[in-house]
Amino acid sequence: MRILPGFGTRLAALLLALLPVAAFAQDEVLVRWLGVAGFSITAGDTTLLHDPFLSRPSLWKTATSWYQPDAAVLEPLFSPGSPAPELAHARAIWIGHSHFDHLGDAAWIARRTGARLYGSQTTISIAQAYGLDPAQTERVDPGHSREIGPFSIRVIRSLHAAVLLGQVPLEGTYEKPPEAPLHALSFRLGDARLYLVKHEPSGVQILITSSAAIDSASLYELRQEGLAVDLLLAATQGRDATYARALVSTFHPRLVVPHHYESFFVPLSSPDAVAPSDPADLAAFEQEIRDAAAAEHVALEVRRLGLFESLRLPPHASATAGG
Repeated sequence: MRILPGFGTRLAALLLALLPVAAFAQDEVLVRWLGVAGFSITAGDTTLLHDPFLSRPSLWKTATSWYQPDAAVLEPLFSPGSPAPELAHARAIWIGHSHFDHLGDAAWIARRTGARLYGSQTTISIAQAYGLDPAQTERVDPGHSREIGPFSIRVIRSLHAAVLLGQVPLEGTYEKPPEAPLHALSFRLGDARLYLVKHEPSGVQILITSSAAIDSASLYELRQEGLAVDLLLAATQGRDATYARALVSTFHPRLVVPHHYESFFVPLSSPDAVAPSDPADLAAFEQEIRDAAAAEHVALEVRRLGLFESLRLPPHASATAGG
């Protein structure tokens, strides 16, 4: 058989292009931290994003100009050689609340990838103001659920932590698209929600918080379900004394990864991009989780991730046996 010139080179390039998707077992779930409250969750060829905020303008720029996603920062992250190659293939973006450090880049990313954006009416209104086609957005409210590829996602009512002088910052809503661009201080909260993500083939469950507060009534209802999640992605700043135990007693996590503890005004290019703003507070949160686990008789691990670091969640033994 005659091999065409250059065939080997083209085949190698194709295999390298497929490697990020095929590098882990199809029944595993890969979770990657993007900084702040941003995560990618991937199984097979389906990637979900949560609160992907990557532009990270300086405090001065944020205070003195209208917010615009920084294409010079974003484009390399969605191109070959990205430290998070799954970003370019995102199918859905889920927004925990509508502040700029959660929502600011989402419309740009959705247009770049074709992903559908899910969130509150305020989230949808701001994304459309930033040019996202309404057909590419979907309002989801607490109590709703959606299925995307092998994942199911439940929306759970939550609250935002009182992180600004004991107050919840930038409360308010948009019922229709405002005039854009907006100043960062005009990204109104909308509402805050938790997302419970389940990878149906493996049984793996992930609970994501976008702010370090909880809605007690919602958690009371969830406790009746006897949940045991594989991974809890827990925001840390502004929490009260009940936060850690409420999460542990409701979700019985096997692994807890803290997030949203750094200054999001530090660019991704800095070696200090995800350095804790308050190392003692982060260490205190980790101890609060361990203390809650001891009190609730929950065996868990607490782990910090580095920027763009990923972890793999293997399938449950029962799901593997049943499959």
